[in-house]
Amino acid sequence: MIDGRYQLEEVRGGGAGGMVWTAFDRKLKRTVALKRPHAMVSEADRIQFCREAETAAQVQHPNAISIFDTVEADGCWLVMEYLPAESLDRVLAECGPRPPEWVATVGAQIAAALAALHQRKIVHRDVKPGNVLVTEDGVAKLTDFGISVWREVTWTHDGNFSGTPAYAAPEVASGHPADEASDVFSLGATLFTALEGVPPFGAGEPGEVLERARRGEVESSARAGPLAPVLAEMLAAQPLRRPTADQVRQRLEAIAGADRIGPPPAGVVRPPWWRRRHVQVLAVLVLAATISATTLVPTLWKTEPAADLVGDEHTVAPCALVDPEALSTHFGVPARLHSALGNFNRCDVILGPPGADAATAIDIEVQLLRLKRHPVVGELYEDEGPPGDDECAQQVPVDERFGIQVAAKGSQPQDQLCVTAKVAADQVRGVLERGPIPRREQPLAPSSLAHIDACALLDNTALAVYPAIDATAGARGFGGWRCRWYSTADQVSVLLRYDQHSSTSPVEGDSIPFPGHEAHIDAESEACTVHVVHRPAGRPAGPTIELMVLTVEGPRPDAQYCPRAIGLAEAAAARLPR
Repeated sequence: MIDGRYQLEEVRGGGAGGMVWTAFDRKLKRTVALKRPHAMVSEADRIQFCREAETAAQVQHPNAISIFDTVEADGCWLVMEYLPAESLDRVLAECGPRPPEWVATVGAQIAAALAALHQRKIVHRDVKPGNVLVTEDGVAKLTDFGISVWREVTWTHDGNFSGTPAYAAPEVASGHPADEASDVFSLGATLFTALEGVPPFGAGEPGEVLERARRGEVESSARAGPLAPVLAEMLAAQPLRRPTADQVRQRLEAIAGADRIGPPPAGVVRPPWWRRRHVQVLAVLVLAATISATTLVPTLWKTEPAADLVGDEHTVAPCALVDPEALSTHFGVPARLHSALGNFNRCDVILGPPGADAATAIDIEVQLLRLKRHPVVGELYEDEGPPGDDECAQQVPVDERFGIQVAAKGSQPQDQLCVTAKVAADQVRGVLERGPIPRREQPLAPSSLAHIDACALLDNTALAVYPAIDATAGARGFGGWRCRWYSTADQVSVLLRYDQHSSTSPVEGDSIPFPGHEAHIDAESEACTVHVVHRPAGRPAGPTIELMVLTVEGPRPDAQYCPRAIGLAEAAAARLPR
């Protein structure tokens, strides 16, 4: 037990600088990573260690491992974010050299982290494959930044080089201090290694490699392809000729393309299709009664530039994308349109006779969705997660910003649901081929939640219960009708969304006291949801009511989920118009 709080679990790795352990934080109930140098050389080193850790802890970036704290017990420990991932050097050892597009995807993320560090005048000093972590979803994060006391890439007091020569810039190998330009060189050397399987200074004895590093004798890359120009500039012997980290990020993003999550390396488990951005289901093949599973064929969306088919998100009509009469004729059963189920970006068609129960009816959900603006998160849409077991979903691309999901839900066999979804998706494609999506026949009521940006309902003061969350970094869904905030520190998410609900049906959850509103709570072991009824004054009663729904969810049971969810819901509801 470290400092009476962190229970060490297992060694995750180590090097010249120290050992890294996973540990369980018994106070905040989360897994963290703890690192301790092999030895603290002096009191001055300890002070420098703490000072640089404090500086590095100020950097919060999705592609940099967060530093939480230092512990001055049993030596000196660094408390960091734990990320279940493999280091790039291990990926290369297991899978071999990677293709240029994959390398560009990983490199763009690490360059973004370096740019954030450099903006705060922090120099990493040790960019190398061992300090780049890559998850199964393709998320890349930089670790071990700013902690020069590790002395892994520096010169010691007696003039001996104690770092990794293969990734050191020529000026660092010659005895000069590391700076932003040398970080860019080391990133270039890391990307070179990912492409070729060997560092740019080649293999051999450390002394020989160090001498080649001093002279800047970089080998040429035979596999760089589109990366060759930017790689050559990053590995320039003269620091002033190298691009900045942010310029590298921009160029690598352009090479990686719109899909910034490249395919994971061979040998690493691929995420399911719904977690790959710009994935489209091309066909659902129902072959015979003996085949019980449909075949979904994923491919990258490759859309040509087109006119703005969506236009104003608040006036576009989701129900204009489907024709219930045509669906009724096709399937030979009645079809009823429901325009006020779920969020404002959704329209439903119920297939089945009036009064049909769930065993016979099929619900076709059509949703206008926003593609993720941060692909490193790895999911397709900001608005919608993976399909459930009782549904079959078809993805219809619109442009680089939006997509449409058509999902058939019910208790019928999966192949029947998939055929239904495909027919409805074909209708949607036909509407898109004719031009912009039609507008709503009746505009949304002036007092509707649809006119309120969900991301604006919570600020940093309200979200201070989760200090690692930045209120300005909320992921906005279609129309601003949904917003999700995520804490990289404890892996807790806060989701605020809107819902349209039948006024004759009970609201889900148990009724709770709530200032100024009717509210209900639904508590689970790893999540808590608060449903707040929105009934503005002067608005006549109708068949539907609107709900503001707030969910706090995490990776493990936590007694604080519900108290914090209620507090956040109260803060958000206080900003709603009365």
